Amino acid sequence: MNWIDRTVGFVSPAAGLRRVRNRTAMTALRRSDEGARVGRRTDGWVAAGTGANTEIGTAIARLRDRTRDLARNNPYAAKAVQAVVSNLVGTGIMPRTRAGDAGVNDQADRLWARFAESCDADGLTDFYGLQALVVRAMTESGECLVRIRERRIDDGLPVPLQLQLLEPDHLDTGKTGEVPGGGFIIQGVEFDPLGRRRAYWLYPVHPGEVATFRKMSLASQRVSADGVLHLFEQLRPGAGAGRDWGDQRPAR
Repeated sequence: MNWIDRTVGFVSPAAGLRRVRNRTAMTALRRSDEGARVGRRTDGWVAAGTGANTEIGTAIARLRDRTRDLARNNPYAAKAVQAVVSNLVGTGIMPRTRAGDAGVNDQADRLWARFAESCDADGLTDFYGLQALVVRAMTESGECLVRIRERRIDDGLPVPLQLQLLEPDHLDTGKTGEVPGGGFIIQGVEFDPLGRRRAYWLYPVHPGEVATFRKMSLASQRVSADGVLHLFEQLRPGAGAGRDWGDQRPAR
């Protein structure tokens, strides 16, 4: 309160109270609009109103390259990535069977242990090493793809199934458009008319790998979403942006 407010309040407390209330309301109004003001302090502030997919599409490749370069060459960044992996995974998340039958529990746990040793499609690590690689990829690249590869019985695996980890570079982000017969593709992810993930368009070889001399290595192939785990942290709603709202079914 300034001296005028105090004088008015002394002469007429009711009028002084009205002045204080109005001044407080004006101050709150100015503060609420501060972020939308245009002036010297906000001249360089460029805030796009684009959707999540549009924002990511123009920046994701450069962001991935830069964060990986930091993890390779900056010891602080490398330490930060390692700290995230250690805190989230540690030595690995180890499931245990709770079927209520000791015999069944023992058999399932032993089968799981055998599967965990041989589940890596590349044959380089076990299930717990894959967990660390997934977290590392998500930290450095923002996402990770896991293909569920069914195997033949005569392959001799304890469980005829393996997991293949892929960097997000395998996703054909340049593929966007409508799908004949219904649905659409956004940056390599195919959706049905209701916006549900239906398939992924993946390169069989990493686009930046030396093995791109392989035949058809730079032609993306359609892989059903049932066989792909797309791991990422969703920070904005609308992963199925662009869905046809006219096809939404009414709630029952």
